[in-house]
Amino acid sequence: MIADPYQVLGIEPSADTEAVRKRYLELVRQYTPERAPERFAEIRAAYETLRDPVTSLKLRLFDLRSTDTFDKLIAEEKQHLWRQRIPTDVLLSLADA
Repeated sequence: MIADPYQVLGIEPSADTEAVRKRYLELVRQYTPERAPERFAEIRAAYETLRDPVTSLKLRLFDLRSTDTFDKLIAEEKQHLWRQRIPTDVLLSLADA
């Protein structure tokens, strides 16, 4: 995963999906795979990251630049809860809240 997909595409994190798509198309026309293969790959990876609504939301809400980091945080929290030996009914009631 790339470091900052918003910076690669040159857009604000508040940009909607249409703005992301338009900017991606502009950059792809400018940086073709034949002329700049590394830059094209970077732009493509940024677009793939931001076009997924779940990943885009994670980036905006948690200001995380990597889903691996987000998944790692979730796994750590699950381990923490497991070590606490919290009864299942309490966990389920928290999930409903």
